[in-house]
Amino acid sequence: MKKCALKLPLLILICTLINILPVNGQNSSNIYISDIDHFWEAFDAVHLEPDSAKQVQIMKTLYTDKATPGLKQFMEVRRFDAAKLVDNINKHPKFWASIRPNTLRVKEKIPAIETAVKDFRKIYPELRDAKMYFTITATRSAGTVQDSISLIGTELATGNKYTDVSEFPDNRLVNFFKNQEADNILMVAVHEYVHTQQHGEGKILLGQALSEGACDFIAEKVLKTTLTNSYLVYGRNHEDTLKTQFKQEMMGTDYSNWLYNGAVIKTMGDLGYFMGYVICKSYFAHAKDKKKAIKDIITLNYADQTAILKFLDDSKYYQ
Repeated sequence: MKKCALKLPLLILICTLINILPVNGQNSSNIYISDIDHFWEAFDAVHLEPDSAKQVQIMKTLYTDKATPGLKQFMEVRRFDAAKLVDNINKHPKFWASIRPNTLRVKEKIPAIETAVKDFRKIYPELRDAKMYFTITATRSAGTVQDSISLIGTELATGNKYTDVSEFPDNRLVNFFKNQEADNILMVAVHEYVHTQQHGEGKILLGQALSEGACDFIAEKVLKTTLTNSYLVYGRNHEDTLKTQFKQEMMGTDYSNWLYNGAVIKTMGDLGYFMGYVICKSYFAHAKDKKKAIKDIITLNYADQTAILKFLDDSKYYQ
């Protein structure tokens, strides 16, 4: 066998490149984006096929059968499949045409997302690594979390005021997109990353609102900017009224007036996010040890009623 003639420095360089180059849509920071390209490949093929049954089979073969582990989990928890995806893209052609360029720019945002994770670790050194999967859903969710895996619905996370949502029957996406900017993907990525660090799911409205609001508050600290999500903008302008209303309902288990209600509410949905956010902000403002306050917010057990009531009291928000 002929011996390799490569000199040692060149061999080291080649090995280094092999170790850092992306493989199958993954980069060195556990960010997975291959689902995006697979979706648009399937999308284009679906539009060349007039038969609806064959369209579903194409979507299955080219997209859902190639799903990353993240997309597989997303499909399970948000209950969508190839048939629902085909139905959605056929019903909302203007939306999909307008959102496509935004989703394809996620790749350009990876360095900024990596930087955000590093900045997160600076303010919270105990940060645990998490995987991020950027997928395409049937407009089911902008993001959710399963244990240490962050699942992002890129077609919602990258929408903005220029995205065409005229084909949808309600105002959920109108309200959701109107204050979003091109870099909103960074906020969503950090928000969901915070969820991977949390403990316990809220059992009463206060706990769940704090869980969601904490993610927005920490995202502001990580990104060093004031978030302009529609519910935050609306909340800032109506805080006195919301503060009183929330206090009356925060110990209950009915979330319908405050959380996950964007498709049915007539004014502004998800205002529980805002209430959790301002309570966390007040907690941080009154804390003497700011570094500890960040840890307290992230590690709070949102399922523990005693713990969340103490947190509320320490925040002095209602005092």
